[in-house]
Amino acid sequence: MMASVGPAVQRRRLQVELRQLRERRSKTQREVASDIGWSLSKLIRIETGQVGLSLSDLRALLAEYGVCDPEVRSRLEALAREGRKQQWGRYRDVLNPDFLAYLGFEGSAATIRQAEPQVLPGLLQTSKYARAVIAGVGGAEVSSSTVDRQVEVRMKRQEIFKREVPPEMFFILDESALRRPVGGRAVMADQLNHLARMAALHHVHLRVIPLERGAHPGLRGAFVLLELPELPGSSNHGDGAMLFLESSQTSLITKDNAATIATYEQDFKFLQTLALSEGKTVQLITDIAASLQAGGFAGAVAAKATFQRLLR
Repeated sequence: MMASVGPAVQRRRLQVELRQLRERRSKTQREVASDIGWSLSKLIRIETGQVGLSLSDLRALLAEYGVCDPEVRSRLEALAREGRKQQWGRYRDVLNPDFLAYLGFEGSAATIRQAEPQVLPGLLQTSKYARAVIAGVGGAEVSSSTVDRQVEVRMKRQEIFKREVPPEMFFILDESALRRPVGGRAVMADQLNHLARMAALHHVHLRVIPLERGAHPGLRGAFVLLELPELPGSSNHGDGAMLFLESSQTSLITKDNAATIATYEQDFKFLQTLALSEGKTVQLITDIAASLQAGGFAGAVAAKATFQRLLR
């Protein structure tokens, strides 16, 4: 069971449990750091997850907090050992730190809710579409080797679908992402057909907001809401929410900022009220794909007629 949860989740669980142990002793970070002989900044980095935690440092904290129960100590030591492993570290030369951290949590998520107004979500992309997006957004300054490695990451992320129990996934897209012919008509048609196949999976829920809905909160930028699984024996119930804001300046926000997360949760619910049903979404996707494959005026007219029918 422990091995099925990634290191990032286990680091997060350990971080939260240690903070809770300190708070139960009614001690400040400064008092604990002084008692153990550490700098205050070291304890802050441990509690915010900025650094890994060695077993010797963990044992010093457990002694400070009076934790003697062998089962509790064993469980927390297991979290520390597993949490020091690196899943995505070899890609740090082509990905920013916040996105690397996000990937660690995404792979173990129980629920993923993503709103994407510009392009199709990475988890649902074909390799050719991913390559066209990465190269196009990156521009001339992005080397072909960097594009190759980022495409490799994107495809590796999709191993999440092979999990014994994959997460429940909810995607809300803007129609413009379906109609932008990234990589050309053939690449986009293949991508849309792939999208329709993915939408048929029982744990994938895909919906599209029509262009006719006008402006909506999703246009502020892409975001992802994650719910993390509970670990056996953990006391951190309800601490598993995370928010990832995807832009040129990405950021990962944890449950520590509950108000911000709650705002985006409300935005996601509102976007769902604007979107087509899952069935109509798939119909729209397949019709746009067909129009791309047919090409020309006839394909465009057929796609427009289908769309008007869906909105009735």
